[in-house]
Amino acid sequence: MKFAITRPQGKGDALATELAKLNVSALCTPVLTLNAVQASPQQLLSACDADILIFISQDAVMNFAQQIQADGLSVPSTCQVFAVGTQTADAVKSHLSRHAKVPERHDSEGLVALTALQSVQDLQVVLVKGRGGRTHIAKALKSRGAKVSTCNVYERLAAQSHADDWLDLWRGSKIDGIVITSNAAVDAIFNAQQAANQAWLQTRMFVVVSERTAQHLKIQYKITNTQIVVSQGASTEALTQTIGDLNSQQGSAMTEKQQETSASIPSNEPQQVETYAKNNTAKLSKTAVLALLVALTGVGAAGVVYVYHQQQVSQQSGQIAQLTAQNGQLQSQVNATQAALNDIQKQWQAQQKTMAEQLQQQQQQVQQTLQHTLSQARQQVGGAVSSELRALARYAEFKAASERDYLGAVIVLKRLNEALSEELATDPLKLAINQDIAMLRALPKPSTEAVYMELAGLIAQVDKLPLKTIDKPKERAVESAELSRDISDWKANLVRSWNNIKADFLTIRQHDKPVIDPLLDAQEQQLIRAQLRSYLQQAQTAFLDNQASIFDQALSGAQVTLTSYYRTDESASNTVLEQIQMLQRTEHLVVKAPQLATPKALKEWLQ
Repeated sequence: MKFAITRPQGKGDALATELAKLNVSALCTPVLTLNAVQASPQQLLSACDADILIFISQDAVMNFAQQIQADGLSVPSTCQVFAVGTQTADAVKSHLSRHAKVPERHDSEGLVALTALQSVQDLQVVLVKGRGGRTHIAKALKSRGAKVSTCNVYERLAAQSHADDWLDLWRGSKIDGIVITSNAAVDAIFNAQQAANQAWLQTRMFVVVSERTAQHLKIQYKITNTQIVVSQGASTEALTQTIGDLNSQQGSAMTEKQQETSASIPSNEPQQVETYAKNNTAKLSKTAVLALLVALTGVGAAGVVYVYHQQQVSQQSGQIAQLTAQNGQLQSQVNATQAALNDIQKQWQAQQKTMAEQLQQQQQQVQQTLQHTLSQARQQVGGAVSSELRALARYAEFKAASERDYLGAVIVLKRLNEALSEELATDPLKLAINQDIAMLRALPKPSTEAVYMELAGLIAQVDKLPLKTIDKPKERAVESAELSRDISDWKANLVRSWNNIKADFLTIRQHDKPVIDPLLDAQEQQLIRAQLRSYLQQAQTAFLDNQASIFDQALSGAQVTLTSYYRTDESASNTVLEQIQMLQRTEHLVVKAPQLATPKALKEWLQ
């Protein structure tokens, strides 16, 4: 057998080389051209930020790799990569330096049956493929809850407007089988304008790489099952094995047919010739006798035939005259019927014109009503959508600038991005959203939680700290009561003696401070505790708002209140005092409020 390989330029040479090793003739005739398609920046960013990347073909891998490298992008290590076949997986490893998972069955059905693609709820999945093609993978993953988008990086186009040049070449080369790897190639070669080429194509064998292409041949072009052979994949090895087996089967079938033809020829040819001669001799004798008898009787019958002929001529003339009269009557009836038909046709044309005008008026009225209804619906839906989008943008800006909740702002921006999935011409807006998300993720996270919780713990201890309920002064030093032996000190000895006599009956203690502070009542204690609590709460608020001076003043006020009215000699009060002093040494992380590009881009898009 001799085969035609229809793969694109450069992709069928390896198969032709392998077939030549099996003594199988092959003619490479590319029927499709592959043109690169530039994906949008948003599509490339989404692909590089996806949880799962699925490549449909080698060309998808090569074109995708060129485009992201030109934009300075890369596929993150956290992204899972899948390929439909082994050759596509090899291209992923070569161009992206990643290992791709491959199903055992190299088609869409085999891919979606992988265990790793069963639980994809809320995951971002991007299909890198050519323009057009099947939607089976996208539909299957969407039904499992995945967020699926496509990135088209190339397209297949027929190399010629019609297939007659290829078919003339194949017919002249006596092609027996045609290797086809896609439905687009099938449509390209069957696009013939000459009926002879179409008829010749219907009698060829077809080697395809998937059941889908086989079904396309059967349904669209009425090719029978016996003319189609499905390979175990699109790789050169699989196609070589399939064509080699087919060539062997066809060779065996032709050999058996030749043997049956040879066996059907009889071996006793001289005997047949002799028998034929005898039969012809016998037939010749009988024919001669019959001719002689006819000649003898012909003369006598000639007169009878002549008389009969004259009678037939007379009878036919009468019949012709009768038919001519009937023909005239029929012609007049036809003319009358034709005139009536013309009148009916004119009436029908007039009615048809009237109906067409009425139908056109009704269509215009229906179209106007429909346009008015759609316009109202778009205004209502558009107003609701624009309000939602503005609210999300403002909330994201509030989260980032006021609350410094960068993670919350990222979540709101992702929700805004999802809300734009059904809208048109959103590439600049989506690019701004993704830039804001990347910027917020890169910002340093302020360590406010630790300081806030530490102040909250101090506030909780305020009611448990011991207060100074009395301010007792120090006792004055007591003079020595020992008597002097010097006679000149008799006055001092007299005072000491008197003090010793008094000490036996009274105890008198003297202090440096003449006035002792009274006990604090319950209301004063509550006010002091409320004051300390207020200082600590004020410090909390100031730290959250990045107000460093107010934060320091509040802690200083808390320290003064603690040392003035609490017993700092006890461990609980002393611990709180040390924590306040440590907080006073805390460095304040001052981060400028981030400016988001999303609100401005949304405003421009809405306008």
